[in-house]
Amino acid sequence: MEKLLLVAALACLPGDRLVDLTNKIPRDIRSMDFIVSLVPFYARFYIYQPGFPDSLQQCCSGRPTGVLRIPVVDGRFCIRQSQPKMKWTVRALSRPDIEM
Repeated sequence: MEKLLLVAALACLPGDRLVDLTNKIPRDIRSMDFIVSLVPFYARFYIYQPGFPDSLQQCCSGRPTGVLRIPVVDGRFCIRQSQPKMKWTVRALSRPDIEM
């Protein structure tokens, strides 16, 4: 039973899509910038860490393009779209964080 609860806590909410970039993100990256393009422009794109739906960030609020800075925990992300037939493109910009 405990294993079932652990798996449920690490998954995305129903209807959301899990994107696993674990093998594609360098280990020293703590955050990434995601450039999101949407069609139609009034649609919304949501991204959050699996198991933490309260970390949800949305894009683009009436604009066709936006940038989201997302913290990288384990390289997995949950994605939700507001319209069932909307089209979206996401480009990730990974660069090591600059510390001062």
